[in-house]
Amino acid sequence: MSRREVRLTPEQAAELYKTHYGRTHFPHLVTHMSSGPIIALVLAANNCIQKWRTLMGPARVVEAQAYWPESLRACYGRRTKYGDYFNGLHGSENLPDAVREIHFFFPNMIVGPILRKWQASDYIQRHLTPVLLTGLTGLAQERPSEPILWLAEYLRAHNPNEPELAPQSRELPPEAKCRTPVPSEESVK
Repeated sequence: MSRREVRLTPEQAAELYKTHYGRTHFPHLVTHMSSGPIIALVLAANNCIQKWRTLMGPARVVEAQAYWPESLRACYGRRTKYGDYFNGLHGSENLPDAVREIHFFFPNMIVGPILRKWQASDYIQRHLTPVLLTGLTGLAQERPSEPILWLAEYLRAHNPNEPELAPQSRELPPEAKCRTPVPSEESVK
């Protein structure tokens, strides 16, 4: 659903892995996570957390290589200069952790349930089809030289999720504009 490449500072890495604070591997984890760029992904599927954790395999790379050689951690885990392994991947433990971690990397993302097929179809019929139908009808009637730009501008102007902005003052008719009365000479005295 979303992808972002980011380089964490040690403070950000410590905040992300604050549940590991106090464990012996915490300093190495923070150092490793802030040593270079990482790719943050948001995945979406039914039972997504469990599916991703199954694809990753066990957290211990030696165990993954021995018993789950096809797992992602078995393939991409690597030995560090300290002799231990970094498994190369992270997956949320549960839904509350997933929401916290998604907002860590994607603060503006709205996390909600995945729509079922009938819900998506219903949304399209109720909210998208009317706007798109009138836009395409207008496009066919007007036949502009740049049809894609025309349709894009139409959809932007008729987006039901955006507030309608008041017209600019230059577009207002003179009778609708605010006027400051000019003081007469009599009222100034």
